[in-house]
Amino acid sequence: HMTRVIPMLAPLFDRMTTRDIARRFKASEALQFFEDQVIPLTSKHLLSFAAPDPPYPSLPYDYYDRWKYLDPDFVEQWAVYREPPVPRHIRILREICLYPWLFRIVSSIRRIASILCRGWTTLICILS
Repeated sequence: HMTRVIPMLAPLFDRMTTRDIARRFKASEALQFFEDQVIPLTSKHLLSFAAPDPPYPSLPYDYYDRWKYLDPDFVEQWAVYREPPVPRHIRILREICLYPWLFRIVSSIRRIASILCRGWTTLICILS
């Protein structure tokens, strides 16, 4: 919710929490971005500001749209840092896996698929 007050936090948070591991900031990169981009563009008063609790129910970090209330020009300029919404199939799997017995079924299916895929890869390597 602080991205409404300090817009530069949106690209920082999205790059720190992206599902694409290769694009995710390392700690040193996040600090460097914060020092280079956030601090110079933010007043000292806001940086020392203790954020109040949001007046609405909190959402998980990857469901909250940090960019929703920001200036469209800002969003366009920093679009490369923007994390796409959580895909529908992942949201459905997360809901399914909230139930322990369904979680065990999904885990079993993934384990079996992993074994089968490894077998197919080996077979293809042998045949080629």
